[in-house]
Amino acid sequence: MHPSALRYFLEVARIGSLNAAAERLRVSASAVSRQIAKLEEEVASPLFERRSRGMALTHAGRLLSSYAQRAALESEQIVSEIRQLKGASRGMVRIAATEGMAHSLLPEVIHAFRAERPNVVFDLHVMAPAHVIPAVQEGAVDIGVSFSLSPEGGVQIQWQGAKASFAFASPDHPLIGRGVVSIAEIFAHPIAILDDAATIRRVLDIYCATKGLSLEPALTSTNVASLLHFCRFGGAVTFATYLSARAAVRDGRLALVPFEEANFLERKLQIHTMLGRKLPQTVQDFLAALIAELEDPGPLEPR
Repeated sequence: MHPSALRYFLEVARIGSLNAAAERLRVSASAVSRQIAKLEEEVASPLFERRSRGMALTHAGRLLSSYAQRAALESEQIVSEIRQLKGASRGMVRIAATEGMAHSLLPEVIHAFRAERPNVVFDLHVMAPAHVIPAVQEGAVDIGVSFSLSPEGGVQIQWQGAKASFAFASPDHPLIGRGVVSIAEIFAHPIAILDDAATIRRVLDIYCATKGLSLEPALTSTNVASLLHFCRFGGAVTFATYLSARAAVRDGRLALVPFEEANFLERKLQIHTMLGRKLPQTVQDFLAALIAELEDPGPLEPR
């Protein structure tokens, strides 16, 4: 399989349009079409379904796409390793993560890693949970970090662990110092929460539905940093994992509100990589550092 043919094929697979892929590749649409036809002849199977709204991969196309993505990444890896031998490469780690993980955890781990290896650079993409795994599957990133409420296929799970959710408020909030409270008691105060694309909102909505509780947030946002900052001023209580808010708790800007139902809002945090891909050594090393931090996050995290 010629590398150019695979490159054209991958571009059409990503975009879903032959003409748009040709425009991005700066070649004619007929050239892209010919290369795809050659691939289909070589594998003796159609790779795309031609639809009125674009082109969709067939089962054979998905298999070839997975192979081509791994091949392209491994090619990049070989070039990077050769340059490292000459001291010409800095090394890069590409990460996709949900906003909560990107707020506190990942910047701290990246900073600690770069203190030891300052030549390594990072590319951190903040995404909705539903977009993290596709980014890993497509090879757009090396590592995915997200919460999961159900099993996902097509990726290698490098680490997973259950994480309870906690409530957070300003240190002078009326709930601070009262000990363990109930969600119903928390709901007597204004609530700030992520929108329903976030897993924390989904598990909280499910819990409220089973208990007959009504969740009417004072502030809904797609941005956890906005919620935490709003709560700093005493405006509301928010729900998150400790990993999302630990910097603010450590600095004394927020305080933890322990509540009885914390384990009912438990979610599974997972680290994903592309299935079948051999990771560059730099990525493997950062992955090990991230897992070590998750397994031993320090004395401040509630047990």
